[in-house]
Amino acid sequence: MKKKLCLAALISFLLIFNSCLGLSLDITMNKDGSGRMVMEYRISQMLENMGAFDGNESMPTIPLSREDWTKAFERNSGVKLVSYSSKKDKQDTIINIALDFKDEAALLSLLDPFGEKVSVKQKDGSGTLEIILLDDSLSFNEDEISLTRMLMDGYNFSVSFQTPGNSVLAISDGKGRTIPNPPAAVVVLTGKKVSFSTEMTAIFDFKNGLGLKFTW
Repeated sequence: MKKKLCLAALISFLLIFNSCLGLSLDITMNKDGSGRMVMEYRISQMLENMGAFDGNESMPTIPLSREDWTKAFERNSGVKLVSYSSKKDKQDTIINIALDFKDEAALLSLLDPFGEKVSVKQKDGSGTLEIILLDDSLSFNEDEISLTRMLMDGYNFSVSFQTPGNSVLAISDGKGRTIPNPPAAVVVLTGKKVSFSTEMTAIFDFKNGLGLKFTW
């Protein structure tokens, strides 16, 4: 975990362990299983200045530079870094990347090489992509919740998925069981592009975890 980049772990990390972060993920899959993933993530300059990512063995490696991303996939011929940009505003460092994947196996290696939180199956233009963002083992005390809600304010998390045809999105708990649409989330459940978006502060509403299942 400390040596390999795992986007599923990065997503969970952004949602659980670090309050001043936001993430937007957009996945496009072609009929042959290839596709592109575009990601924007925001890192609080306050955390960077405090050295929150420097030598902290309890945290997954967060890639910050183009070199970090290039090295992460230099031995993976199925994933290619297409573009990278980084800029700063008054509050955050904002990083945008685009990654091409050659097939569903490459997408899985990109999202979760350990196969613990993500599964993807594709055959004859149809398939499923399931991502467990949060399991059901979250445990916070009231002080942690109050502080993290304050720090998370203003940050968002979103995932979108599209294929040449129509797709369907199902929301689940941390064990993959379908649940009603969370009231704090904005969702598009069917269509050319399906999506899930919520404020980071809504994390504490998912008492039994959170998963997203895309079918097409």
